[in-house]
Amino acid sequence: MSTSETRLLRESDAESYVALRREMLRDSPWAFCASEESDRGCDVVHMRRALAAPETESEYAVVGCFEDERLIAAAGIIRDKAPKRRHIAMIWGVYVTPAWRGRGLGRRLIQRALETARLWRGEGDPGVLRVQLAASERSVAARALYESMGFVPWGVEPGCLMIDGREYSEHHMSLRLGGGAA
Repeated sequence: MSTSETRLLRESDAESYVALRREMLRDSPWAFCASEESDRGCDVVHMRRALAAPETESEYAVVGCFEDERLIAAAGIIRDKAPKRRHIAMIWGVYVTPAWRGRGLGRRLIQRALETARLWRGEGDPGVLRVQLAASERSVAARALYESMGFVPWGVEPGCLMIDGREYSEHHMSLRLGGGAA
């Protein structure tokens, strides 16, 4: 069974996203820097505002996979605002509901996020040339997916997160859009 739709989230999807965001932070706390108590992604008002800007006016997007109008997977992408880093976008918050894992949804999310990043360019702007992400040491399947899509590991941040006294390292990866070495 495949999902019926993969698309950018809209303002009207804010409540669905917040519910999924809370699920991801509970299900896989080692995979996200955020915690439910302090995460802006768990705030419906914030998410309505964040998702309200049209795709052509914003360099922030959340991609979602839906089954029967239920949000079952999501990934965010944001372009760096600093002038010397405008050529870089970051994928964050990648998550697929456990019952839907292993069906290619993660790949669909990342592909759509990359398509979105390719649209972010203006006059005299080279656009996004590099996309980065990080994955927990425990997220072995996610790291394998990213590598299969051309992301190249460039470093490990030891003890990046600490949860209940246990440290978790993060693997940082980069993809050069348009081919070529990372």
